Amino acid sequence: MNHSIVPRPMQKESLMWITIFLMSQLILFLIGTTAEGDWQETGVRMGIQAAPRSEYFHRYDAFAVYGLPSWDWRTTSGWGLAPQIETSAGALVGGNEIGFIGSVGTGLAFNRARNGVALEAGANLNLTDRRQFGRQDFGSILLWGAYMGLSYRFESGLGVGYRIQHLSNNRILYSNSTPNPGVDMHMIGVSWNY
Repeated sequence: MNHSIVPRPMQKESLMWITIFLMSQLILFLIGTTAEGDWQETGVRMGIQAAPRSEYFHRYDAFAVYGLPSWDWRTTSGWGLAPQIETSAGALVGGNEIGFIGSVGTGLAFNRARNGVALEAGANLNLTDRRQFGRQDFGSILLWGAYMGLSYRFESGLGVGYRIQHLSNNRILYSNSTPNPGVDMHMIGVSWNY
C-alpha cells in the first residue's frame, strides 16, 4: 500500500478561500485588540472520529484563545460568561491522506476567573487544503464547525480539556447536490493559561 501524499495544484477557488480565511483572522485580531483583550490560553489538541464514516479521521491542532475581558460578564463570586476568539492550525488525517486545517471562530466560556472548571461552546470557520480525503468528500474546502466542551485550569496555569467538535459544509453556501457527510470528533487538549 502506497502511503505517499502527492500535493494537488492549488486552484483559483482554493486561493480565494485562503484569502478570505486570512482576512477574517486579521479582522478578528483587529476587533480583539480594540476591545482591550488579551491572550488567555495556548495549547495543543488531538482528536479521533466519534462515529463511523467512509474513512477514519483524526486531527492534530495547535491553538490559541484570545479573551475579550471588556465584554466579560461576571458575578461577585467570579463565575460568569467570557466571550473569546479562538484560532487553530493543524493536520486533518483521513483516507491515508494528510491535509492542512485551520480555524477561526468565536465562543463563550462559563467559568470562574483564573482557575477551575469551565464549560465552553462556540462556532468556527474551518479551511482545509483539500475537500476529499480518500473516499470521503466533504463537498468543500470551507467547513463550518461547532463545539461543546469541558476544561479544567489548575492554579499553576496548566489546563486540560475535552470537546466534541463537529465539521461539515452545512450546505449554507452550496447546493443540495453538494456532498455534506461531515465528521464529529472527540478532542482532548493540554494548554497553558495566562
